[in-house]
Amino acid sequence: MAANKDEFSVKQISPKLGGERGARNPYGPTSLHDLVEQMEFLYVDVIRAIKNSDVDPGPCDPVVEITLGNYKSSTKDLPVGPNMDWNQVFAFDKTKGDVLSVTLKDRLTNTVINKSNFKLASEIPTRAPPDARIAPQRYPLRNTKTGFYLMMSVWFGTQVDEVYPVAWFSDASEVSTCVINTRPKVYLAPRLCYVRVTIVSGHDLISTDRNRTPSVYVTATLGQVTLKTEVSFGTNPSWNKDLIFVASEPLEGTVYIRLIDRVDDQHEERIIGKLEKKLSEMTPLKVPSSAPALFYDIEVEPAGDSRRFASRLKMKLATDQAYHVAEESIQYSSDYRPFVKGLWPCLLGKLEIGILGATGLKGSDERKQGIDSYVVAKYGNKWARTRTVVNSVTPKWNEQYSWDDYEKCTVLTLGIYDNRQIFKEDQANDVPIGKVRISLNRVESDWIYACSYPILKLGSSGLKKMGELQLAVRFVYVAQGYARYSAPFRWLLPKAHYKSPLSVYQIEEMRAEAVKINCANLARTEPALRNEVVWDMLKPKTNTRYSTCDMRKVAALAFFDLFLYWPSLIVWLAIYLVVVPCIVLVGLSGLHKFLTRKFWNKRENPRSPLIVNDLKLWKLESPNLDELEEEFDSFPSSVSDVNILRMRYDRIRMVCQRPMILLGDAASQGERLYALLTFNGDDQLASFYCWLICVLVALCWYNIPMWLWSLYPIAYWLNFTPLRNDMPCGVSNFFRRLPTNEVLF
Repeated sequence: MAANKDEFSVKQISPKLGGERGARNPYGPTSLHDLVEQMEFLYVDVIRAIKNSDVDPGPCDPVVEITLGNYKSSTKDLPVGPNMDWNQVFAFDKTKGDVLSVTLKDRLTNTVINKSNFKLASEIPTRAPPDARIAPQRYPLRNTKTGFYLMMSVWFGTQVDEVYPVAWFSDASEVSTCVINTRPKVYLAPRLCYVRVTIVSGHDLISTDRNRTPSVYVTATLGQVTLKTEVSFGTNPSWNKDLIFVASEPLEGTVYIRLIDRVDDQHEERIIGKLEKKLSEMTPLKVPSSAPALFYDIEVEPAGDSRRFASRLKMKLATDQAYHVAEESIQYSSDYRPFVKGLWPCLLGKLEIGILGATGLKGSDERKQGIDSYVVAKYGNKWARTRTVVNSVTPKWNEQYSWDDYEKCTVLTLGIYDNRQIFKEDQANDVPIGKVRISLNRVESDWIYACSYPILKLGSSGLKKMGELQLAVRFVYVAQGYARYSAPFRWLLPKAHYKSPLSVYQIEEMRAEAVKINCANLARTEPALRNEVVWDMLKPKTNTRYSTCDMRKVAALAFFDLFLYWPSLIVWLAIYLVVVPCIVLVGLSGLHKFLTRKFWNKRENPRSPLIVNDLKLWKLESPNLDELEEEFDSFPSSVSDVNILRMRYDRIRMVCQRPMILLGDAASQGERLYALLTFNGDDQLASFYCWLICVLVALCWYNIPMWLWSLYPIAYWLNFTPLRNDMPCGVSNFFRRLPTNEVLF
């Protein structure tokens, strides 16, 4: 049991980081790559082949081959420009050989034109950014009578070099046309916005059959999504229905609205009229408010007598830019900012992460020796993808990325994938290996966390370890003073979510649509971040967190640990009660009065009538026949229809999902309270705030008379103007940001 616990635990590592205390920074004092280990490469920038004007080479198709040790790279798969230019940078691990060999060949005859060797120890310079790139030159070749020179530049560098993202690495030399799918990239997903189409009512509608009262419903289409209202009857129907869509910037789409007359279920539905409205023409709501209800003329289909009648729709058309469109599950959310930039909170800090490497990776194909792995990191709308290390179970990336952080109560998600697009694109989907999630409210500022995180994957066979991912994480505060220390008490979501809240069903429905839009947007990049990768990164959390553990044991152990960790709390409480004994008397007096009134008045109050069968409670007023059949079915089931069994199984899963979510939420609240009392938070400020609030409450409780305290519920019941605030208070916002153990895999 201990081995399993150690296997799934996070281990500290000691890499040679550039930002380590007491260590020399190999990248210089101004470098941003201080969370990764230095990797030295030999870069060869092949520019072009130049003809010798004194010699006629005849017909020739030049190809450059570069060899270092057992690694060979070539330009044979690269397109040749009009001036015989390639402009391609090749990268080699400098420890793989002592001599660099550059050969110029003829593709047609496969004969050697020119060749030159370079000793790594003495003939190749070292470049240290931010120095400019070394100028290419004509290197002396052995044979210059063939009519060609080779223009190139060679130097030693690291991953800090600006050619690193576009270099062709020697481990991927067999990758030909799909080499672009192995390069590191940073993606910025367009921000998302809600589009609200409120269908209020219709006026002067005419049915396709003038002798019949129209039964009309309205459909609205944006992109591939179509929503509709209920059917309403009459020439002036009323709906008051909100149809909410998701759109991405720059908000250039068009909403197509149609009025459809439904005759009956057996007849074809006919279009009464239609309307097109661009998103740029709608009312932009940048504060929590509602768009004005306006009348819009509907383009009516021509009648049989060639007359047209101008029907109208009363609608509210707006782009709700004050909302945050959730694309992730709330437990894994990395951003809470609204669409409009003017409502963003102040910049809180800087998140930096160094992706060092991985060990012991396991792929889905056991016959394959190595894995072509890369890592995708997602925070906010910025996605970072490392280069693909080909055919290795212990890859080394040593790439560093940074994000602007506006909220500490967020989660950084990293996923590692097996690249299946390096030899033939779209041949197969990239296979997810596992994910690692880091909760930022557990990360202290100005501290480097160098750890090896287990890559966990939950499947039908249980929790499986797919390897370990080595990371270096650092968070640095940028905001100071009031902006920093008031951040835990501000609203977590934008104000519009509290003034005009959306239902959980609407949020989940819009979240699924937001994921589809992000998949489509990131698939149009070069190289594309594939749909299966985006879908896996944004996948919601599982609901099996506490399904196999005993909640009573967890609560008992947590309380026992808290009691042992806080022995001084009991001592200070006893001293406080001794110094202020009137608090004990007031408490006992209040408890005596409460119990006396509770049990004494119970004898005098009349009893309620005994309810034998509450049909409404048991939902027997309109019973579901299938549920009754399932209730009286034998065990094992005698139903032979597979579809009925599948439907019942899905219904049981949906019913059991709700108490599991409730248990998970209750456990999260307990973990927040536990973190508050054990100094487990950001810079231990949470517990300090708790102690300060408790002291202030104790002083107020002791010094303010009881009759004055009783005025507050009366004032709250009368709802005076200063108390009319439906926004969450600062204490609630502070408690919501406390860390939990919810983020596991």
